[in-house]
Amino acid sequence: MLFVSIERSPTILGKVISFDGSEALRIKGVKHVIKTERKMPHRAVEAVAVVADTYWAALKGRRALKIKWDAEGSDKISTDKYFENLRELAKTEGFEYKDDKAGDFAKAFGESAKKVEAQYETPFLAHAPLEPENATVWVQGDKVEIWAPIQGPDGLIPQVAGYLNIKPENVKINVPFMGGAFGRKAYNDYVMEACHVSKQIKAPVKVIWTREDDMTQGPFRPGMLNAFQGAFDAKGALTAYNHKIVGGSIQHQVFGNPLKNVPDDWAGEGSGLGDSPYEIPNRRQSFHLAETDIPIVWWRSVYASTNAFGHESFIDELAHSAGMDPLAFRLNLLADSPRFSRVLQKLAQKSDYHQKLPENKAIGIAIARSFATIAAHAVTVSKQGDGVKIEKVVSVIDCGMTVNPDNIKAQTEGNIVMGITAAIKNGITIKEGKTEQTNFHEYNVLRMTEIPAIEIYVVDNMEAPGGVGEPGLPPIAPALCNAIFNLTGKRIRTLPFDIDKIV
Repeated sequence: MLFVSIERSPTILGKVISFDGSEALRIKGVKHVIKTERKMPHRAVEAVAVVADTYWAALKGRRALKIKWDAEGSDKISTDKYFENLRELAKTEGFEYKDDKAGDFAKAFGESAKKVEAQYETPFLAHAPLEPENATVWVQGDKVEIWAPIQGPDGLIPQVAGYLNIKPENVKINVPFMGGAFGRKAYNDYVMEACHVSKQIKAPVKVIWTREDDMTQGPFRPGMLNAFQGAFDAKGALTAYNHKIVGGSIQHQVFGNPLKNVPDDWAGEGSGLGDSPYEIPNRRQSFHLAETDIPIVWWRSVYASTNAFGHESFIDELAHSAGMDPLAFRLNLLADSPRFSRVLQKLAQKSDYHQKLPENKAIGIAIARSFATIAAHAVTVSKQGDGVKIEKVVSVIDCGMTVNPDNIKAQTEGNIVMGITAAIKNGITIKEGKTEQTNFHEYNVLRMTEIPAIEIYVVDNMEAPGGVGEPGLPPIAPALCNAIFNLTGKRIRTLPFDIDKIV
């Protein structure tokens, strides 16, 4: 087996104009310097691979490469321009999600006595698994054997077969344990790279990405904008609610699904008419596709992580606008949804929600259903200098019948840590086609000393089982931001934010 390190374009659309591997080939252990490719949606991105008998030699050889790149319009790609486009699209109507029970939002909104409007933005994010992407592949004529940490081996078989033009039954996949994935290793570009190199040099190869490769190359969680309108009648009842989702479509980019299917990619995750049963007589949900060359893919809890932040934050805004306690406001809207109500009532009990807190402390809540599981968090925060400290998170999760409660709690703890990280640490930003964050010194994650006290309670019932690997993440950011509003009076509508500079 030989080791491979691959130099990819520093910009999103870059192509290889020419390369000189002579210096790399002088390094002891380097065997080949070849042009290769990384298969991305709708295109293959060119790259240069250094093949050696040790990984260190391959990496040293890669650093010695001289490559001339054609940026091919990448200089026009930036996250700033992307979000500017989202804000413009939000001013117009998109695809409406049809529901016979949705009522007439336009009529109710037009006739309302009080209107509330807000927009929420969430950034592009890297997955940053502890173990970067890697794959060991041996292509032997019309057969291939693969060893790789992949999330979907069943889906990889036809992909590899089609890529190498061989029969699916000639693809053998060995799946080892993986050191983190969060959606990234359900996207198999790194496996295709190894296939391409192995086929060229006719030997087994192990491709290993560096941390910088993982951080800069993507694909990423898409940046999204969620726009809301709410309205009350003269008696103070919430009569109208509009949720407009604007951003990139993973299904559209990864699979090339036609535009008419885009709403199905976004609908229902954490906030849709199906997943959020708040009883509001007139509701509308719509979608705007923002085409982008920035590569995007699934990230833990997918669109529930972006939708629910805006949805549950805006529900809180409506509660305060109505002059009601946020918990009571939600329970009033969930009168016909007993499972949701039980989760919130248990959350209130376990978090001492109704207990009077000192002036320098506050509590905020949020609830969301995703992947057929209901999760709710109560976050307690306190003032600390010019910022806020997260004191405690109390969680209640109803995932139906349970098998291993300890695993449910472990997954929920991971979701809480990852969700807080996404709220208060760095997002991914792109300027002139190049990712600005390269490693953990620029893309921070929550440190052990920053993790608050966490209590998790699992609802005991015999309902149909739901997922537990992702549903704990969507409600954590809105619960945190709702707590901060209750503490400071400042409403956070854009993530990430600096938790040390709020007050």
